[in-house]
Amino acid sequence: MRARRMMRRCSLILALAALLPASALAQGGGRCGELSPTEMEEARALFIAGSAAVEAGRWSDAVASYERAYQLSCAPSALYNLAMAYRALGRHRDARDAFDRLMALHPDLNADLRVNAQQFRREEASRVAVLELVGIDPDARTEISFDGRAVPDEGQRPVVVETDAGSHSLVARLPEHQPFVWEGALSDGQRETVQAVFRPIPTGDDTVAVVLLVVGAVALVGGGIALAVLLQEDAQLQPLSPFVVEL
Repeated sequence: MRARRMMRRCSLILALAALLPASALAQGGGRCGELSPTEMEEARALFIAGSAAVEAGRWSDAVASYERAYQLSCAPSALYNLAMAYRALGRHRDARDAFDRLMALHPDLNADLRVNAQQFRREEASRVAVLELVGIDPDARTEISFDGRAVPDEGQRPVVVETDAGSHSLVARLPEHQPFVWEGALSDGQRETVQAVFRPIPTGDDTVAVVLLVVGAVALVGGGIALAVLLQEDAQLQPLSPFVVEL
């Protein structure tokens, strides 16, 4: 069933490829400005390359081709295909936003195509995962990093981070406090609420105690690793050990 749905999606994308050489570029020209013959040929070549990537199942390549084709041409078919490629990759947030752009920037979109885009947009929006960070003072401004990218704190509470399914990490920093760290996995459409707890950075004697605890923990971990290595090496010398390789 899933394979048949994916085949229908691919067919829809490839069927739209025929729109670019004629009407699509003309529709985009007014919004993007006149294309030179070289730019027009580049946009067409990119569109064809995107369609070929779809046929080969190379969705990431299709994204790059359709994105550049749309930048050049403003062709709604290129943006539609870009949204569908994001959808196939499970990049639901990007797909939702691409469908929003399609309907906002192309009000004269074919009626049937608009209906399809609206339906796909609703589906993609329902699959966006959301992480809510609660417990942060509304007057405070935190430095937040999610999966290595900065998330601006504009004062909205709770802090809301949209993402796709998978394993993620978040680090929130508040001046004079220890960083708050969260790591976890989110599924499609999951909405997870996390309580942020910021502990003041110890000062004076407390700092020394914390340093000693950290050093002790590191030493303990290091000792555990050393013991594991010794045990493994010892196991390699025992004939019945599973680490022994017979030649």
